[in-house]
Amino acid sequence: MTGGNLEEGDEEKENPKQGLESTSGKTLESFSITDLPFTETPSAEPSKSSQFLAFGSILLGGLCGGLIGFAFTDLQCSGSCSGWSGMGGLIGALVGAGGVGVVSILVLRAMNEWKTKSHHQNNTKAK
Repeated sequence: MTGGNLEEGDEEKENPKQGLESTSGKTLESFSITDLPFTETPSAEPSKSSQFLAFGSILLGGLCGGLIGFAFTDLQCSGSCSGWSGMGGLIGALVGAGGVGVVSILVLRAMNEWKTKSHHQNNTKAK
């Protein structure tokens, strides 16, 4: 072995031939969207009727919380306390709507998870 052979071998190791060829943008544009495979994935969005029902329940919870807060503050105060009663009603409405909102979000997520799992089980049984 000579020094020249070692240098030639080192050059081949330093500059390996590329096994992958790059694809130009022109060939990628030739693919059509209709040629792509169709995969069915369940939607992560709850149904519109359950969203409207959750929204209505949040409004109803806020109304009930506001009435309870107003009545509670009005019973505690003697004389003219319309400002305090209004503040109690506003706080009660926020707490009531917030509590019902948290519960409705948890219910919508649980319904979605249940629907996704049942959809997955139906697909595995069909195969």
